[in-house]
Amino acid sequence: MVVSLSAWSIVLQGIIKSSAERQRLSAALGVSSMTLSRWASGESKPQRTHLIRLVQVVHPNQRQELLDALEELYPDIQDWANEIPSEQVPSEFFAHVLNIRTTTTESLRFWRISDEVLKQALHQLDPNRLGMAVVLVQCMPPSPVDGKVRSLRKRTGKGTSPWTTDLEHDIHFLGLESLAGYSVEVRHIVSDDDLRQSKPLPAVQDSYGVSAAAHPIRFEGRIAGCLHASSTQPKYFSQERLNLLATFSDLISVAFDDKDFYPTSAIELRVMPKLEVQRSILAKFRQRVTAKFQQAAHQLLQLSNAQIEMQVWQEIEAELLSNSLREASHPAQDAQGASL
Repeated sequence: MVVSLSAWSIVLQGIIKSSAERQRLSAALGVSSMTLSRWASGESKPQRTHLIRLVQVVHPNQRQELLDALEELYPDIQDWANEIPSEQVPSEFFAHVLNIRTTTTESLRFWRISDEVLKQALHQLDPNRLGMAVVLVQCMPPSPVDGKVRSLRKRTGKGTSPWTTDLEHDIHFLGLESLAGYSVEVRHIVSDDDLRQSKPLPAVQDSYGVSAAAHPIRFEGRIAGCLHASSTQPKYFSQERLNLLATFSDLISVAFDDKDFYPTSAIELRVMPKLEVQRSILAKFRQRVTAKFQQAAHQLLQLSNAQIEMQVWQEIEAELLSNSLREASHPAQDAQGASL
């Protein structure tokens, strides 16, 4: 008897032609290599959960071809993917992060832990690579004037298309106008199903984000910042995904030093200028760091690279806050100037 193969079975045959890939997929799916071969030959059909998991774990370069083929038999398979609750964070990953925490030097700890957690968060929150950015946002040190935390600064992030893979260079300041700032102020998770719709909840929509969520990074009642996620899909952040974001936010807290956490009484965020306004000032960051290095050397000051960079960040923050206050005081004048 000749079995008429479906398009997706033919695609699967090509995917598992490599024995290494066949073994990887069977381990990820929790089935035997023989089961995969039977799916590819049309001898048996996978369960719905196995199909969705297969789409999630197949190599990204092969995913779209597989999805297109599957849609011939299962027209609503894309909806299935969105309905599947997010998985729990694997216990092995917790152990991995704790190992980094205990074996990495202090100077590298923040970057190594944040990089690993962001990659895992992106992998689990956007398994089908529909488009997501996961960003670590940190509180700026308190103002030397009044001892209050006035803004947040994007530190690093990871993304899937249309965002770039590495968002470390997409650095700017956020405040009360943002969902991240609101999350830090209210000290719990917040989300927005559709950033395109006007509403009282603060949120700044970037070029690609349609829905978003943010969870504060906390320790003993103090806050260091938040973990913020944006998706190209509306209403993407189900309760399962919000729970997952909260778990990653708690996990990434081990990347911070104790001094990075501030009591809630010290956090009084301000509204920060729009990104277009910030860019011209941020563009001179490296130039200003170099100038401050030269100044420190001339004065025989022993300052580390991190100390000098933080001084420049604080100077930029002060300029932006001053800019924001000026705009609030003279909105009509600023609007006229902006139109020139």
